[in-house]
Amino acid sequence: MSTISFSGLATGIDTASIISQLVALERRPETLLKNQQTTNTTKISDLQKIEDYLSTLQNVVKGFNSPATFAATKASVLDSSVLTASTASGATPGTHTVEVISLAHNQRQVSDGVASATSKIFSTGSFTINNGSGTTTTVNIAEGQNTLQGLASAINSSGANVSASVINDGANYRLVVNGNDTKNYAFDFSGLSTDPVGGTGALVPNLPQAGPTYQAGTDASFKVDGVSMTKQSNTVTDAIQGITLNLAKEGSSTNITVTTDTDSITTKLNNFVTAYNNVISFINSESTYNATSKTAGILSGDSTVRGIKQQLQSLLTSPVVGTSGTFNSLASIGIKSDSKTGTLSLDSAKLTSNLTNHYNDVVDYFAHNGGTSATTLARNKYGIAQQFNLVIETMVHAYTADGVASNGLLEIAKHTLTLKNKQLDDAIATQEDRITALQANLEAQYAAMEKTVSNLKAQGNLVTSFFASNSSSSSSSNSSN
Repeated sequence: MSTISFSGLATGIDTASIISQLVALERRPETLLKNQQTTNTTKISDLQKIEDYLSTLQNVVKGFNSPATFAATKASVLDSSVLTASTASGATPGTHTVEVISLAHNQRQVSDGVASATSKIFSTGSFTINNGSGTTTTVNIAEGQNTLQGLASAINSSGANVSASVINDGANYRLVVNGNDTKNYAFDFSGLSTDPVGGTGALVPNLPQAGPTYQAGTDASFKVDGVSMTKQSNTVTDAIQGITLNLAKEGSSTNITVTTDTDSITTKLNNFVTAYNNVISFINSESTYNATSKTAGILSGDSTVRGIKQQLQSLLTSPVVGTSGTFNSLASIGIKSDSKTGTLSLDSAKLTSNLTNHYNDVVDYFAHNGGTSATTLARNKYGIAQQFNLVIETMVHAYTADGVASNGLLEIAKHTLTLKNKQLDDAIATQEDRITALQANLEAQYAAMEKTVSNLKAQGNLVTSFFASNSSSSSSSNSSN
């Protein structure tokens, strides 16, 4: 049960206020601890933001740290009605002639018509689907499934590489079966041998493999630079290295020209500049001293952050051992650094000139010995993109255990601050226990004082009352005499 306190009733002193002020004075060390905790928490948040910015930058450089991913090409087609083309990794500049002899077609089979799609008119049992290459699929049809719609559903769930649907031609319903590739599928309905329960007599579907509704499955036939080829699709990915062809028109030919896509490379480097600037700008904003407000950023003087910034800036002039030597820094290619802010900007004219006149050297500077898993050589033997990737990894690698060499710098810093906050939690709890005990002691002491004063006042009142009573009695006696 809580104690009801009537502060200063006996003494007239505001003891509650005195206790509150004394406790507040004792709480100052705890307040300092909490302020330090808040600072640490803010630092952890800022370090995480830097790590996020660095991870974005790392993903950007990983996207072009090998010749295949840095070098970009594009394809132009002389007659796009014949085919379209796109390039990917591995495509090399050059011209190719493609003649489309015939397009690929999937097999289409359409059944004879029946009056209803849902009437149970077909015999039950099983039928088979043969793909013409030795693979046969068995489909079971039970009573209740023996409708045109039921047959279509059973075919679709059979696992055979075909799809079935039901159409209405205005007079009848028909089963349509399309191959999902260019093979020719044969249906054997002889296993549907049990008459339907409705007594309509034996009936099985008929899928004619001739006539205007039938279309045979055929491979695409075409020539690339005079070499005959056949493929099972009109989308061809393996005829010309790094080029996808989408065949569209039979009996025609056209030329495909593959060229270097400098616009794509410029976009990649602009993305790099933006990602790099995001890291540096945030570090600057959180580390700078403001002379006007006389306040320093939360990361001002932080050795980990300062070291990260220095490492990133040193990469701007990092050499790549083993290249031709045409370029020895990002600035020589067209990416320059501001001397005041440390942020980058792209000199588009200089970059375009270098891509035009020294394309292979630009690629080599960025992607020399490159590959997303390349880590066995000395760092400076890789292109600058992979160098950035490897350095950033030392900053952002996940914290696995104490003392592990691969722990990222930022992860170590965050881990250290988190441990400090836990220690501060313990210190704050100890302080709080001490202050709680102090407050209880002060309240007890002042309560005792109030009680003593109250008792003394009560005794004084009795004495005063006694003497007043005696004095009154004496006066009365004297008057009567």
